[in-house]
This record gives sequence, C-alpha cells and structure tokens, in this order.
Amino acid sequence: LIMEHGRGFALFTLLVVTVVLCIDQANALKCELVGCRFCVTRRMQTHCSAFCATCPNESQRKEQSPSTLIGESSSGSKISTPIDRQQVTPSVNRTPISNSESSSAGCGSAPDYSPCLPLDKANTLFRECCEQLNLGTCIRLCHYDVTLNKAKHLFDNGICTVEMIPKYLYCASQGKDNSACCAKKGVFKSGGDRCQKFCNSAGSEDTITPKDISCASQLHQILGCHWSGLK
Repeated sequence: LIMEHGRGFALFTLLVVTVVLCIDQANALKCELVGCRFCVTRRMQTHCSAFCATCPNESQRKEQSPSTLIGESSSGSKISTPIDRQQVTPSVNRTPISNSESSSAGCGSAPDYSPCLPLDKANTLFRECCEQLNLGTCIRLCHYDVTLNKAKHLFDNGICTVEMIPKYLYCASQGKDNSACCAKKGVFKSGGDRCQKFCNSAGSEDTITPKDISCASQLHQILGCHWSGLK
C-alpha cells in the first residue's frame, strides 16, 4: 500500500511538472507569434523578456534591413536616421473599411484623394509609430489634424527638432510615396521639387535644409495626403 501511495505521488508530481512546462512553452509560443519587432514595447519587455533576449539587438536589426531616411541637424550637418520597417509595424487592424466609413468609394486615389480610414484610427497608427521610433515630446504632433500654428510653436520652443522630421514624416506616410496626391493638392507650387521629400520620405535621400521651410506652409495638405494613403 505504501509503495502504491509512493508511485501515485510520483506520478502526480510528474504531471504537475509537465503542466508547468506546457504552460511555459505556450507562453513562449505566444511571444514568438508576436515577434521580435515588438520587443521595443513595454508589454513585450515585461511578459516576454526571455524571448526578447534572444532577438537581435537594435543595432543588428538596423544592419540587417535598414531603410535610411536623411535629414539635417540644426547645426547644418547631415544626419542619417536608419529605420527598421519591421519594427514599425502598427498593431491596429488594417482591414479595409466599408464605403459608409470612408468619404467616398474611390478613397485614397485621384481625383479627390479622400481618406479611407476614420481620423481616430489613422491617428492611432500615426501615434503608435511615433512611440516606437521614440519621438519623445514631439509625439504631440503625431496626429493628422495638427495645426500649422501648433507645429510652429513646438519647433520654435525646441520641443521638436529638425532631427525628428525624417521619423515624423515616415510615420505620417507609413513609408508610402504620396507624391501624386501632393502634386494634385498643389504642395509643390510653393517650394517646387524640394517639397517632394515631405511626400515621399521613405524614397528620398535629399537633406532637409532651411530652404525647405516654405514647404511647411503646406503641412495641412501634406498630412492630408499621407492620411489618404492609409489603407
């Protein structure tokens, strides 16, 4: 009887250990499904620290698949901002919305380039990208309905800097070229081809210089085009 009791206890202990191991494996699997690109978020760092420790560090990720955006520092020196596109993958569902939610059936295309996503959903995408790229206090500009006066105030008071512009434009466009929309909206009339880098940040290697300030007057149209480019 004692031996049978001992065997039963041993089997019970083995079962408990097996269950614990299965739970650990299940948690690890969930972390793997989310992926390394989200290890920059606080939630992943808290719940998936062991998994994230096995991921390439940020410098290695940049070496593997960088998309380099070029800007210019306030001192006039050229700056290069590598952006890992996998790192900037918003968690918001991008399932196309119905025509009733968009302003027209031909949203995101000529001739009107009307938005396909509601403003709140578009702003969520914008802000999440800015958070992932660490725009800091300049995150206050990361919404499509920002005013030119507010942007001017934040830059004049040093809350936003020129170094942040490439990342800001990348998040606004989600890496998409919206030059056709900008041309239709007359963005290039004020600053010519110089303003094209504001509409195709991911494809432009031109520096942003003081000569490009005139393009800022078209901020409303530029952000509107980037909004219409979201699907």
